[in-house]
Amino acid sequence: MKKYIAAALILIVLIAAGGAFAFFHFFNGGPWQGTWWGVQDAGVNWTGDNMQNLETVTFTRNDDGTITVDHKVQVGSREIEGSLSGEGKVDGGRLQVTLKNGKTESFSYNAVDKTIATPLTNADDTPVTLKELTGDNNDEMERIRSQIVQISQKPENKIDKTLASSRS
Repeated sequence: MKKYIAAALILIVLIAAGGAFAFFHFFNGGPWQGTWWGVQDAGVNWTGDNMQNLETVTFTRNDDGTITVDHKVQVGSREIEGSLSGEGKVDGGRLQVTLKNGKTESFSYNAVDKTIATPLTNADDTPVTLKELTGDNNDEMERIRSQIVQISQKPENKIDKTLASSRS
């Protein structure tokens, strides 16, 4: 009889913990808010530099329940609008985003390591993952941005447009 009471108590504790976890995430708004960032590893260029793109994605929750996705990419010394900008809706643990070009992409949240997998891929075909921008990792993000800018400004990495302009 004591075995059944112990099992019942363990089951009650697990159900309560699961309910508290779900309750917290429901009222917390989930991961689909704030600014998240990651690095896309684009491979090695002909000069031997490891080429990277800094990806930042800002999720803004709207009054109608949709989420505005603002994707920016640090490419060389410029920050440009990324291809993943659009409007999204939460579908379970995923965010389904209708991009500005009309296509739909999906972001998924990993609650274990607290990262977001994007449809972007690295040079080795692994998905680019985003982590939440915090005061603790902001310096790391800015250091990566600085490295990307420095690599793009090397004379051997600049694109020579003189040949293309002389042909036109």
